[in-house]
Amino acid sequence: MALFSKFGDRSVTGREDDIKDILDNLNHVLNTKKGYGSFLSDFGIRDMNQFSSRDQLATVIMEEVQHNIEQYEPRLQVVKISVEDHPDPFRISFKIECLVKDTQKELFMEFNSVHHDFHIKNS
Repeated sequence: MALFSKFGDRSVTGREDDIKDILDNLNHVLNTKKGYGSFLSDFGIRDMNQFSSRDQLATVIMEEVQHNIEQYEPRLQVVKISVEDHPDPFRISFKIECLVKDTQKELFMEFNSVHHDFHIKNS
């Protein structure tokens, strides 16, 4: 069935498929630890255990995410990454404002500081 969907009308589902592919790729890239899972030395997110301040951690995460999106997700252009409020003290939430193929889009990202993993979702 997947083969036939490549030849079908992409005007309706094409944008949604692109967004899903982008989200899948971002979740893969951002949940890969730098130095593991790829032969590329700067692929993924570095270890964050050295940061004890939530503000420091948020700043470093935003820098790492920006770099990885620029390097490994060429379909996105980041406009802004900002910290969002989250009721769980072990999670830091971010809003990623970006352009997806010349269309303004917001993606939401959570970082779980206990499990050291990211989750990217569509707005």
